[in-house]
Amino acid sequence: MRPLKLLFDTNVFYACINISPGRQHPDSAEATRLLELLNRHGGEAWLTAATRRDIDRTSSAELRRASNLRRRQWRTLDPLTVPQQLLEKARYQQPLADNDDVDSHMLAALDAEAADFLITQDRALRRHADYAGLGERTMSIPAGIELLERLLGEPTQFPTVRPCLAYGLPAADLLFESLRADDSGFDAWFWRARQEHRQCFAIDGDTGLDAVAILNAETSRPHGIRGTVLKISAFVFADRAEGAKREELLLKSVLDYAAGERHDRIYIEIYPHHDRLVPLLERFGFVDCGARTDRGEAVLCKDRRPEAADALLDPLEYHRRFGPPALLVRNAFIVPIQPRWHDVLFPEARAHPELFAPPAPGNAMLKAYLSRSNIQRVKPGALILFYRSQDRRAVTAAGVVDGVLRSSDPVEIRRFVGVRTVYSDAEVAELCADERSVLAVLFRHDRVLPDGWPLDELIRADVVRGAPQTIHEVTGEVALSWIRQRLGVPA
Repeated sequence: MRPLKLLFDTNVFYACINISPGRQHPDSAEATRLLELLNRHGGEAWLTAATRRDIDRTSSAELRRASNLRRRQWRTLDPLTVPQQLLEKARYQQPLADNDDVDSHMLAALDAEAADFLITQDRALRRHADYAGLGERTMSIPAGIELLERLLGEPTQFPTVRPCLAYGLPAADLLFESLRADDSGFDAWFWRARQEHRQCFAIDGDTGLDAVAILNAETSRPHGIRGTVLKISAFVFADRAEGAKREELLLKSVLDYAAGERHDRIYIEIYPHHDRLVPLLERFGFVDCGARTDRGEAVLCKDRRPEAADALLDPLEYHRRFGPPALLVRNAFIVPIQPRWHDVLFPEARAHPELFAPPAPGNAMLKAYLSRSNIQRVKPGALILFYRSQDRRAVTAAGVVDGVLRSSDPVEIRRFVGVRTVYSDAEVAELCADERSVLAVLFRHDRVLPDGWPLDELIRADVVRGAPQTIHEVTGEVALSWIRQRLGVPA
């Protein structure tokens, strides 16, 4: 397998060489861990030619000299021309500011396949990468560490989201300082949230809270939003908590809660300086409804109640706009999956959870699955039903295909699955052994089926004729109708 190429933003380069005015760089320990893993992996660290311009803007002559000396020890890409189309997709304001110009060269290098992934602590750059369709290949230092751990086959501990009520959150936790900085009335609001026992979801870290979502059921048609409305009153993360797709995992808990409580719509108010969340929210169907609060916040809303006309939508767009859970079933595939991979992809679907056990850790909503199946008809928007073989012998989870790649090149597969991977490089290489063609499927997790659909039911409904050994397309309309009925989705 060809070496993994990581492209480093200037801020991560500074952390790697531990250069910071008058003190140790705050990210130096994690950056060192990232380089250690990259070296173990046999990968390569790269900079763009534009990094020199970034360094030369540093006000301290001493830091400039030291940084440029260290920069000369790093691999540097040849200069690239940034396509105008890429600037427009990434939603850059033109003419470009100096910082945006440097950042755009990094995105151009990523888009030109000169590197596999981009490592940056710059949230604005990650937002532009999202808009440009490069978001899954652009990540923070902690996310890069977790990616390399997975590629090396080291165990990665996914975070656990725990439900709680507002009075169970420690008001003095440092996580809430950013909210206090935004709103002088935060403490009065938080006191009220605790008094009202508002529903929350939290991710705990080693030294305090890593992330929190605080919810509130609204009854006053806020911003003209109709129906039963759930407000995400707070959706906040510690700076250290940017790995393991925590934002996506926390949002999954919010969406699951809204579905369970049968809320028609969800909304959130976002300050302009928090707009790094916007690409994530848009990816899951939130849209700017045009309203603004007195404090200048944008209002993003997600509709959860499709109308009859929405059944004409593309199934992938239907799921994005209204789910999860939300499905249109026009074609379906049964995907057999061994228990060990099932447990990694769907950790919340434990067959026999222990009494009083804590919530299972998760790995968010955007996932990837690899198969040696020769099937050619799996396309975006298709329903995939995961059949857990060996022990349960039942369909246990459903998803919607997001993207498909067929390749025998393990590097191409690694790049395609990106941060969604649960596969090590060794496992991908084994699948591609003897230049075998591998089917890589990106999918959006829609729901777990707690009771499962046992094999004998699947056979009686003509979904399958026997235990599936490879990906199997469901072709009969009677079987598809049975699947729709079991899922409770439109015919």
